[in-house]
Amino acid sequence: MRKPKLRELGEAIKAIVKGPYTVKFPFKPAEVFPEFRGVPVFNEETCILCGACAQICPVEAIDVRDIVKEDGSAVRVMHRDYARCIWCSQCAAYCTVGDGIKITNEFDLSTLDISEAFEEIEGKLVLCEHCGKPITSEKHILWLAERLGTKAFLNQTLFITKMRSLGLADDEYPVKRDEYLREDLNKVLCPECRRKMMMAEDWAF
Repeated sequence: MRKPKLRELGEAIKAIVKGPYTVKFPFKPAEVFPEFRGVPVFNEETCILCGACAQICPVEAIDVRDIVKEDGSAVRVMHRDYARCIWCSQCAAYCTVGDGIKITNEFDLSTLDISEAFEEIEGKLVLCEHCGKPITSEKHILWLAERLGTKAFLNQTLFITKMRSLGLADDEYPVKRDEYLREDLNKVLCPECRRKMMMAEDWAF
């Protein structure tokens, strides 16, 4: 290489005039392409809290937590741990509604506050009115009823939940009992209780 010192001097002069080649990140936000796959976040407006993303996540970074409170109310919490997330975007690709999860351009998650490494959204949880076990989120049931249209009348759980959301049906509370009565046909039931109720009604099992 001829006259390396002169070449280095020329590069130094160019750097003084045009500025350094390196970016000022993290003091200045980095410019990324629109297609850059960054951190995924829940879209609280469209997410139905169905839990499909938790099922598909290869590293189990998403957790579904069903919480029943002392007053009988219940909530479903979708919890994401960014310390485990590998940003593979499978949760967004296989989202039930298509846009319940948004892939952002954000990539810098460095923080000294551990609480910032998690993301949570929550919504109302529907409980079985016979056994009290969680069924799914209310938003999930309403989404299914909307998608099925008039076919939702074939399932009492979908139909009753939809009517209650419109204020056209009274709220019920779980009644713990062992036997199944005919009136249970018109209650919000989990699949297991509905199966047992139908067997008892039709076949006396």
